Amino acid sequence: MRPLKALCISTAAVLTLLSCAGTRAAPNGEEAGQFTGQIKPVLYVADVQRSAPFFRDVLGFGFLGYTNLDGEPYYAEMTAGGSKFGLHNPQTEEQRSWVGHQRLYFRVRDVGEQRSRVERRGGKPGEIIETAWMDMFIVRDLDGHQIVFAETDPARHAVDPW
Repeated sequence: MRPLKALCISTAAVLTLLSCAGTRAAPNGEEAGQFTGQIKPVLYVADVQRSAPFFRDVLGFGFLGYTNLDGEPYYAEMTAGGSKFGLHNPQTEEQRSWVGHQRLYFRVRDVGEQRSRVERRGGKPGEIIETAWMDMFIVRDLDGHQIVFAETDPARHAVDPW
């Protein structure tokens, strides 16, 4: 697990980017309105058939199914609330270099309850970290990606990073 100081700096950088993005003027002309607001993160994993059950059974995400390439699963479609994300076997050397080096944040209603759920299901969640903008914990997937579960409460947190 990263030291708390390094984690806060990295999270602060994300929050700075989020706050700056909110202050930019909308593009004019044809570019305006092209984005739907949906985003689909994809994690490159060493073995999608090994990772999908971990995300489903231990972390609690929904599983929609596999997509095959040459008769073998190479992609798993996962859900978190109303959003989708993917787990993808790498197809190139560059993609292989991304395995285990990414971080995703998922907002939950009760971070303590989510941490307990992950632990009961065999995960190894880190301790809950309380900051001025969110309470969160990190669990690493089978490849080492950092999966962050976070809760923001306007009564306790000065900034809502979502």
